[in-house]
Amino acid sequence: MNQLVAAMRSESRAPDLEERLASLRRILNLIEEREDRILDALKADLGKPPMEAWLSEVLFVKMELKLIIKKLRRWTKPRRVGSPFYFFPAKSEVRREPFGTVLVMAPWNYPFQLAVSPAIAAVAAGNRVVIKPSEAALATASVMGELIGDAVDPRLVKVIKGNAAVGECLLKQDFDGFFFTGGEKVGRLVAQAAAKRMVPCVLELGGKCPVVIHESADIDIAVERIVFGKFFNAGQTCMAPDFALVPEKKVEEFMRSFRLALERTYAAEGAEMARCVHEEQRERVLSLVPEGACQMGNDGPHPLRLAPRWAVVDWEDPCMREEIFGPFLPIVTYASEYECVEHLAARPSPLALYVFSKNQEFISMLSQRVRSGSLGVNDVMKQATNLNLPFGGVGGSGFGRYRGKSGFDTFTYERAVTKRYFVPDLFALQQPYGKTLERLRRWIG
Repeated sequence: MNQLVAAMRSESRAPDLEERLASLRRILNLIEEREDRILDALKADLGKPPMEAWLSEVLFVKMELKLIIKKLRRWTKPRRVGSPFYFFPAKSEVRREPFGTVLVMAPWNYPFQLAVSPAIAAVAAGNRVVIKPSEAALATASVMGELIGDAVDPRLVKVIKGNAAVGECLLKQDFDGFFFTGGEKVGRLVAQAAAKRMVPCVLELGGKCPVVIHESADIDIAVERIVFGKFFNAGQTCMAPDFALVPEKKVEEFMRSFRLALERTYAAEGAEMARCVHEEQRERVLSLVPEGACQMGNDGPHPLRLAPRWAVVDWEDPCMREEIFGPFLPIVTYASEYECVEHLAARPSPLALYVFSKNQEFISMLSQRVRSGSLGVNDVMKQATNLNLPFGGVGGSGFGRYRGKSGFDTFTYERAVTKRYFVPDLFALQQPYGKTLERLRRWIG
């Protein structure tokens, strides 16, 4: 790894625009050729239903690749800006320049998308990239490593597989930037490694994303959308609804509608749901489920598959202290709008905040009082799948943005350039200054 990173950083010239586009096109072509292999790997690692895997991991990445390929020439063009009159004649512009060699560390819940998406943004920006996939999704890591190896020169992008010790070793390398998606514990180590080298760092973490049901909401529509978002990928999505806040006078209606929605979906014949990635994750989720929780169907047939669960809980319950990241929805009741907003405002900032309401004043108050990385109104997760919007957290849910143009911006920095010419300078300052200060004060002061 020392030699690999050193060799990448020794490349003094950043890949030019045509090289970047060629690499991105080859990645896109191979993804299209190997879609079934990618889906099979995701099935092996997480039991992902093919529909969910294709939508979230294959199609989403292909859409982002096509967007970047289409727009990259425009994004890389220098942006002309004005110059003060006393620079005349001069030309000033802002250029987007790559950082150099960056490390992308991916999690296991979306092991293909969350490795490839930041990596292609970094390549588009002109960086060289090392990808460290999760050791908990070995089948996907293997397929992705082979795909990247076949598509791109290893001096430009390299996939390094391995356990946590390999990740620790990578954090000691002299990278010019770090991009991490995962939990807060490892995120702190990444931030420390970046701070030690005084290089940029992006952390995509998560947190407990609340979904607020206002008394004006259409309960049935809200529940239908919450159920889909919550149990997609077995709840192992960083911006999925983590818990629901429901008015006391609406909780019975919400619970009734929630059960019916699950009966129509996950209790239906042929219903599919992903499983926990390993036994440790399964046991962790079950430890957060209180006694007496409602359950739709049985666990299994795979030992790591959990059935959907839900329960009414209090703010002090163990399940409200950490991110669920599984197929269990805690439901907290509130007596007043003020109580609801004040509770949320006092909690760490989540990656996403969701609200279902027809009351614009309440939506405005909630969005102003409760800080979050993104906001979804009357739906869940849609804001995170729009490539025209930046994606990222704030505070405890991380910092930095990517997706589409935001990813290109994240992996570049703005370089200020001013060009002047060999002509007489009408505004040159030279010693002795004499009365120059008095004249300047009159003209431009």
